[in-house]
Amino acid sequence: MERKVQIRKYRIEDFDQIAAIYNAAHPGEFYCEEGEFSFVPWTEDDYIMSLLADSDVYVCEDDSILGFCGYLGDKINWMFVQPKSSGKGVANKLLTHILPKLNAGTFLFVLKSNARAIALYKKFGFTINKEFVVNFQGHHLLFNKMIIKTSKFNSE
Repeated sequence: MERKVQIRKYRIEDFDQIAAIYNAAHPGEFYCEEGEFSFVPWTEDDYIMSLLADSDVYVCEDDSILGFCGYLGDKINWMFVQPKSSGKGVANKLLTHILPKLNAGTFLFVLKSNARAIALYKKFGFTINKEFVVNFQGHHLLFNKMIIKTSKFNSE
């Protein structure tokens, strides 16, 4: 019997599960980058914690949370899937759910080397708007700003 996957609004009792997903999945964003990186656990990053408090966050779950996404205004800040659920349509379901809530001009930032994420966002109509460099732990990393220029999802 196939489990029912649902998208719902984040609740405070989900915190430990989404923190674990973030901590497990965040390093995966750097899969094509050379060098060693260290990552601060979510709960120790004051900026991330304040951003979470201000964002609209949604989870995808069956019997446990498989992934989550969130946005603040017109910026998507979160799109993380637990590694064992990666490639199983979780991010597709999350984007399908949140894009109707967002406006044309919604944007996000993604590592230029993260081809999997870029392909996903392009599938939904995002285009690369600009490229910029971020110094992260002594590494100069290229990022893309991706933007969705149509509000077609709002008319569905």
